[in-house]
Amino acid sequence: MYIKRIVKLSISIMLITLLFSCKNLEKEYKSTSLMNNIYLANSDFFADATAEKIVVPGLGNEYSIESIGAESYFIASTDRAKSNYTKYLNPYKRMPIASLTKLMTALVVLENCKDLNEEYYVIEDDVDLEKDVSKANLRSGDKLKVIDLLYGLLVPSGNDAAMCLANNLVDSYDNFVIMMNNEAERIGAVNTHFANPHGLDSEYHFSTAYDLFLITRELLKYDLFKKISTVSEYSANITSSDGTIRTEKWQNTNYFATGELLISDNVTLLAGKTGNTKTAGSCLVLLTKDKLKGDEYISVVLNAKSKRNSYYNTNALLKPISN
Repeated sequence: MYIKRIVKLSISIMLITLLFSCKNLEKEYKSTSLMNNIYLANSDFFADATAEKIVVPGLGNEYSIESIGAESYFIASTDRAKSNYTKYLNPYKRMPIASLTKLMTALVVLENCKDLNEEYYVIEDDVDLEKDVSKANLRSGDKLKVIDLLYGLLVPSGNDAAMCLANNLVDSYDNFVIMMNNEAERIGAVNTHFANPHGLDSEYHFSTAYDLFLITRELLKYDLFKKISTVSEYSANITSSDGTIRTEKWQNTNYFATGELLISDNVTLLAGKTGNTKTAGSCLVLLTKDKLKGDEYISVVLNAKSKRNSYYNTNALLKPISN
């Protein structure tokens, strides 16, 4: 009885510590004690348990394609009852994911924003970004609708759009990131941790090919996600700080959506997102449909050698389902 009380007291102290440690995500998430708790909770045992109802990739038993030059990849049907086709390599390996992060940013917005026509203001913090990152060309003082920000998030992969959504949806940027992590936990993405809404490299910002499968599958509840992520280009009307209206034209970063590259025969693109940083390499997530059988698949490629290579790798994963 005494031991049980001690255990309960220890758990209570740990929970209180975790709650107070979330005040500043970028700094406090580097706490050794907190990270130990994250790693303890995110063991491969839990990943295996989550995978059981969808796919059953056993660790150390990768079913891979030799010609694919990526560090990690995963493909499976969104409905296990319709197709057993699965290929994967290092499905639970924690890796930087670059702008694939914006899949979760979009999911949090779609699940929590009551009015997509609501207008958000862009602040200086939203546009104070590194020079070479992807942007939607927003300016401090701009005003635009949430729906347009979602296009700016997913089409040109705007980091500024991600920041604006995070700073406006809830009372603070930090709380938005907490919502991202809570959502990952809810859907079983137990090897994922977010430190920002855009995906720029951070030691404590990571996911896995399998977790990205889960996140993408959750997004499929929203037809708007499919519509936005597959347009070739989009024009948004933005009210500038001086009251004038300008139009920003955004082109999709997905070469399959723009037609710059052709997707595998007998496969239809339904949704997708790209990602690229020096650390993460080139990353690509797609939702596709087999034209012959009607089955839908989510494919994830992480850390390909180049952007084009991520598409070639994805086509290699898709080829068996289209023959």
